[in-house]
Amino acid sequence: MGGSIQIVISSVVILFVLIFLGFFIGKRGIIRKECAPDLSNFILKVTMPVTVFCSMAHQSDLSLLGSIWQIMIMALIFHLASGVVGLILVRCMKIPPREQGIWIFNCMFSNNGFMGFPLGLAIWGNNGLFLMAMANVVSNFLIFSIGLKMLTRGYPVKEKIDLKKMIVNNINIAVVAGFLVYICQIPIPDGVSTLLDYISQITAGLSMIVVGLSLSRMEIRDVFRSRKMFLLSAVRLLGIPFLCILVLKLLPIEIDPVLKAILILMSALPAASSQTILAEQYGTNTADAGRAIFITTLFCVVTIPIAMVFVV
Repeated sequence: MGGSIQIVISSVVILFVLIFLGFFIGKRGIIRKECAPDLSNFILKVTMPVTVFCSMAHQSDLSLLGSIWQIMIMALIFHLASGVVGLILVRCMKIPPREQGIWIFNCMFSNNGFMGFPLGLAIWGNNGLFLMAMANVVSNFLIFSIGLKMLTRGYPVKEKIDLKKMIVNNINIAVVAGFLVYICQIPIPDGVSTLLDYISQITAGLSMIVVGLSLSRMEIRDVFRSRKMFLLSAVRLLGIPFLCILVLKLLPIEIDPVLKAILILMSALPAASSQTILAEQYGTNTADAGRAIFITTLFCVVTIPIAMVFVV
């Protein structure tokens, strides 16, 4: 337990250093704040698809096939149920239309890629990491379809969003390609594998820097001015995990303890950094996206260990 909590704290510290690096270079003009959408586009179109592909293609244990469909179905139900919680919340809180998408998105999705993967690896080893990556496949499909629709809700988006573009995109193509490589155990040449790994390793750090660049557009004290944002953070870090734990305990069917633990851990992670990337890309609510990531990441160092009592 102590080792796992140490991994949580280390991950949060690294994430915050990268966010503050982006904030600093944005404030000092080392990188122009206007470059954030271009960097977001680079992440979405190039580095993130490679990261998704590598997380699947590098796995060789075919005995995990039986658990794949279970964790994916569980993740799908979890995200959709969390979305319903978000819809109820925005109605009860009378959230303005242009802010509703951020609230629903933050109820549905967490920062599984950056924080969940290293935690999964530390707690359950390579098999745990692979299963978390498979659950993240569901997250990616929903983020770049329903999630994208939520984040652009109420905004006059220049680029028309249609069903085909939400499904056929670089992220989802990478998912299909990576799964085929895993199922068929297709060998990847060493040179190609090394190149893909280099590109893959860019994603997490650069995503956090883009978050910092977005935050550099506002005064840091403005991040903490919204009381409603603290409520949203409490729902993300405490409300959603509590509901997940409660439902899993009340289920009458037997579920693999590792799969249950993975779902609980995913539910307890802070806000997904991808929301800032998408908000930058489509010119929507970048301010609240940055606030949600900053505040939930700040407090998750306390809330994740609480959830991990049910995980480890």
